[in-house]
Amino acid sequence: MQAVDQTSNPRPGLRSRLGAAVPIETETSTFVTFDLGDQTFAVDVANVREILDAQEISPLPNATSDLMGMIDIRGQGIPVMDLSLPLGLHRRTHGEADERLIVLDFAEDAAPTVAIAADRVRSVIEIAASVIDPVPQVPGTWASGAMKGVTRLDGALVYVIDLREALRMAPQDRSGLKGPFDFD
Repeated sequence: MQAVDQTSNPRPGLRSRLGAAVPIETETSTFVTFDLGDQTFAVDVANVREILDAQEISPLPNATSDLMGMIDIRGQGIPVMDLSLPLGLHRRTHGEADERLIVLDFAEDAAPTVAIAADRVRSVIEIAASVIDPVPQVPGTWASGAMKGVTRLDGALVYVIDLREALRMAPQDRSGLKGPFDFD
């Protein structure tokens, strides 16, 4: 049984892996929460291979603005993406102590392994489906894009994100060719 931390997760249906054990009777999913700028996001833990401390990223010639470069992990070259650009956010200054790289692996198909830069990785939490609200309809031209839902954690909004869709939203190069992370 997973434990529920009611002090840091006051909303029913959210539970972390720390604290007093309290049963929850609803379907839950496990997410990694992380920050980009002032926003907190949650991504399905099934797509996360590992989380690394920030390290030197080797830039790539002619890369799009969201492709930060490549890192080497145990002999494998992995591209590093900055999701703040396709999501229209501003990241904090690169090189801060909390900065991490989240290595993703979409094992269910042939999608490439890729890392995303995060200003901070918060925790691994379980979220009940009942507390994930649908993405709100907003008048105007805003497109929800990669957002799958919204929930609250410690009084702040947390956006549940579809990383595949976020990577598809990445800027394309000027030639009109598909980007390196178009999975279709």
